[in-house]
Amino acid sequence: MLNYIYLIASVAVGSFIAAMIRNPRTAAVKMLLTFSGAYLLSIAVFHLIPEIYQDGDGKVGLFIMGGFFLQLILEFFSKGVEHGHSHIEMFRNKGIPLSIIASLYLHALLESLPVGTHGEHGDHTLLWAIVIHKVPVSLILYVMVAEVFSSAWKIILFMLGFALIAPLGVFLGETFAFLVDYSREITAIVLGIFLHISTTILFESNQSHRFNFTKLFITLLAVMLAWFTL
Repeated sequence: MLNYIYLIASVAVGSFIAAMIRNPRTAAVKMLLTFSGAYLLSIAVFHLIPEIYQDGDGKVGLFIMGGFFLQLILEFFSKGVEHGHSHIEMFRNKGIPLSIIASLYLHALLESLPVGTHGEHGDHTLLWAIVIHKVPVSLILYVMVAEVFSSAWKIILFMLGFALIAPLGVFLGETFAFLVDYSREITAIVLGIFLHISTTILFESNQSHRFNFTKLFITLLAVMLAWFTL
């Protein structure tokens, strides 16, 4: 139950921040994205890679690359919302593109499946990686949705729908035995997704190729937090 609460709360936190600032392009949001990207990458390296390779089966690498390219395809439809692209102009006076919503929902569902397939208590390291990642994604999505709906209740209902997708993924992972049987392969796919998102965030945060002490500090902080919370 706590897994569900944490995942829903991450969307609530991101939505609350968005309602306060109404601008996803601030320096603070960029730092939050940098932190989430560095944390995702660290969890992938420190936790997920050792876990899926512990049996010595090199074929699992195919699933990692499959997840990497799957995210590449999803990004084509989502326009990169998962790693910080807001594209507010796409929503303004045009409605919500179904392709963006479908790809975001599928992404949220896939990444949460391994939390459920890891047993009764789930994978808490992976859970917190998803929670941290969902905060900036929810922030950006909220701002985009607010361009379409003037009613606060419609915005809340839409974000609630997004918040329930990840818990659904955990529930499916816990409930269906065949998903548990393929837990390692599913985790490898999610690892590939994380590698794509995290590296994209970190590369895009340093497009100027200038030394930025704040970004370096935020990145190292995320790495250390990931290491000490394993």
